[in-house]
Amino acid sequence: MTDEKVITGGCQCGAVRYAIDGPFNNPHICHCRMCQKAFGNYFAALVGVQRENLHWTRGHPAHFRSSEVVQRGFCRECGTPLTFAFDHARHIAV
Repeated sequence: MTDEKVITGGCQCGAVRYAIDGPFNNPHICHCRMCQKAFGNYFAALVGVQRENLHWTRGHPAHFRSSEVVQRGFCRECGTPLTFAFDHARHIAV
C-alpha cells in the first residue's frame, strides 16, 4: 500500500474488511435488476477502484456469478454485498 489516504470498509458483522489505497473512479448508482436483488434495494451505490488498490485486511468475500461475465463478492457470514466485478477488468466496484 502507498502513503496515500487509505479508505476502509467491510461487512456488517466484521468478518470481511478491506482497505483501498488508490483513487476512486466512476461513482454511480446502478438500477439493474441484479443489483436490486443483490442489495435488496431499488439501486446500488458503487464506486470503482483498481484491483491492485483493494486489499483484504480481514477474511475474504465469497463470490456469486450473477451473469456469464460478472462476479459479486459478499460476506458469507452476514450476506453484506461487497464487490461487483466484470471478468478480466482492471477495476472492481465496491
